[in-house]
Amino acid sequence: MLNMFPGAAVLLAQIGRHMDWDTSGWAWVWMTLMMVGGAVLLVVLVYVLLRGTQGRQEHPLGKPPAESPLDIAKRRYAAGEISEEEFKRLKEHLGG
Repeated sequence: MLNMFPGAAVLLAQIGRHMDWDTSGWAWVWMTLMMVGGAVLLVVLVYVLLRGTQGRQEHPLGKPPAESPLDIAKRRYAAGEISEEEFKRLKEHLGG
């Protein structure tokens, strides 16, 4: 194929001569950073995937579940904010 394009062989020879890997100084730094960065990325990815599969004990949105109306009535009755008759009425109305 290179016989069909004689200039291509010359061009490839010139490119190959200039494709010398610079393995001094900064090249080693970049190679090390890329390897360490890849390893850190892999560890973080595994951690996130494993953490996502474990069941959580907390509420998914980070907030505790809201009090039910009956719980609010019980709390208000215990604090003396409502009378016993009002509490009984609310309890009967709320089905508790």
